[in-house]
Amino acid sequence: MNNVSFVSLFALPLMQVQLDLDLEKLTELVFQMQNKDKKGFQYTNKGGWQSDNIIEEKHEEFIRLKKEINQYLQIYHSEVFRKMKFRENIILSANRMWVNINEKYHYNEWHIHPHSTLSGVYYIKHDGSKENGEIVFKRSNSTYFSLSHWPGGLVKTLNEVTADAINIGPKPNMLLIFPAWLQHKTEMNLKDDTRISLSFNSKPILENHNG
Repeated sequence: MNNVSFVSLFALPLMQVQLDLDLEKLTELVFQMQNKDKKGFQYTNKGGWQSDNIIEEKHEEFIRLKKEINQYLQIYHSEVFRKMKFRENIILSANRMWVNINEKYHYNEWHIHPHSTLSGVYYIKHDGSKENGEIVFKRSNSTYFSLSHWPGGLVKTLNEVTADAINIGPKPNMLLIFPAWLQHKTEMNLKDDTRISLSFNSKPILENHNG
């Protein structure tokens, strides 16, 4: 048999990591932020509360979280972008972070994160159920993709190559990192349990300018 190889074209890798941070301390911090700014900000969120950029927050547990996020951004960069060539040594560093509080019936619409390279989300409070709301990713050409390229009635289950969209079920302390141009949304929270997450963006910077 002839040698056969497969090349993954235009891949969109999703990094998934289970961290071990103090969720009680982070939850308390988030509600303190909300109490200081009841109005919050409105972007893609429908209902719920979203903070301003908190990248400079000095809370001890938040600093631990930011350090871990930057560590895994660099791992993603080293693995996924390893065949790229850069003019100088660079690293990926988080440059914007914000928290999201979603109560019952709150959700976020489809969006990307412009002017960023990698984005991600860290789950501070989620009960692990589908009803508490999953995060959904979709391909840019998702409209009628499976219907256009797969004859009806033949396919029972699609996979990560052929699906229009893919759901990821969050868990507390779960960190997800993905290309900022990958479309995503959060589903409506159908439970009385509050869902809390921290989102972030990153950009490449010169390695000796990190700080």
